Amino acid sequence: MAAGGWFDWTTGDLVTESRFQDIQDSLVFIFASESAANSALTNKVTGTIFYDTGASRIKAWNGSAWIAAELGDIEAVTTSSTSGLSGGGSSGSIALTIAPNQATTATPTTSDLLLIGDADDSNAVKKTTINNLPISSATQTALDNITAGTSTLTVAFDVKVADDGSGSQNVFYFLNGTDSGAGTRSPQMTLSTGFKYKFDVSDSSFSGHNLKFSTTADGSHGGGSEFTTNVTTSGTPGSANAFVQIEITPETLGIAGAVKTLYYYCSNHSGMGGSGSLSLYPAASSGGTSIGLVLALSG
Repeated sequence: MAAGGWFDWTTGDLVTESRFQDIQDSLVFIFASESAANSALTNKVTGTIFYDTGASRIKAWNGSAWIAAELGDIEAVTTSSTSGLSGGGSSGSIALTIAPNQATTATPTTSDLLLIGDADDSNAVKKTTINNLPISSATQTALDNITAGTSTLTVAFDVKVADDGSGSQNVFYFLNGTDSGAGTRSPQMTLSTGFKYKFDVSDSSFSGHNLKFSTTADGSHGGGSEFTTNVTTSGTPGSANAFVQIEITPETLGIAGAVKTLYYYCSNHSGMGGSGSLSLYPAASSGGTSIGLVLALSG
């Protein structure tokens, strides 16, 4: 018989055969398989329930077959184009992968949050701000060495060759940091000890030219010679990764700071340095005040 409805029992109520059957039909039985349940529950009715230990599923009789209760499942996992994640799906095993290129671009500020795996806490995921990021011991040592004058910091320039506006004279143009466009023509620059100055000469405009230094204006074209102390060159000007680098040290300055000014020039063509020059200074002035990094560009 089919299980009856809810019955509100009170003391003294007679337990009839039909009501006892209702109780039995409402029980959740335990069997190892559907066949075992069929053998034992010969009078099962629609709605009879048993737990299948072999399948680890609760099953109900629908009048003609056992129907397993569905396991809870997420219907789909999707990712947006700006989520910073890729992957997802609507069936089976679903994987998500961190995809930085899927995130929007932002300009970091010190209060922005970052997720980290805390190595001191079993790699638990935690948050911090950019402002609270520590400096590694290696970075701190490098900074200390620069401050102490036992190491150097490299300052990079891009150099191009172009006409000076006259239509008959090529000169050097310099770009530094976030500079863009044509650059500054024939600048006068002040360089300090403790720094390396790297001049990138890989621009195609450098084909057939070079960048050299001399204590004489216009170098060899002005009767002078090339200055090579602490100067490093690499590659062919006008080709990828070509550069000229000068490190300003007491050796560069010479005895008693005799070398105070250098001029840049092209040994293949005269006049390319224009009125530009490099003024060399020690790391401290006569009053003992640290000059540090000095970059003065003037046209």
